Amino acid sequence: MEKESDQDLYGKAKEELLAYKQGNGYVLSGSNGKVGEITYQLVDVDTWVVDHIFVAPEYRGGQLGRQLLDFVVEDARSKGRKIVPSCSYALAEFKRNQQAYADVWEKSNTAYADPYSTRSITGSGKTP
Repeated sequence: MEKESDQDLYGKAKEELLAYKQGNGYVLSGSNGKVGEITYQLVDVDTWVVDHIFVAPEYRGGQLGRQLLDFVVEDARSKGRKIVPSCSYALAEFKRNQQAYADVWEKSNTAYADPYSTRSITGSGKTP
């Protein structure tokens, strides 16, 4: 069977995404607007809490959430900050790639993490 168009020949065309810093976070946007975002809160001069990561459903599965997280991690590294991964995705990524995030992962200051994340970090199963 012969391919009828370039799209058939090469598969779905990839959309170019633009990443930019916005406030305390980063945004990914495409031709139809915002497709992903990550936000963090400043807890003190040395600590950030990653509290939200979102990738639109049609863009999931392409490591965009990880790329957003890595923008914040690189920013924290360059400024000598630590990160409390409060949202479930950030915590899962930190656990999955412990060596990659070991230098920025703040495990001792869990007061700002949500109860589920705190239990997961401490492993105690008890709410602090």
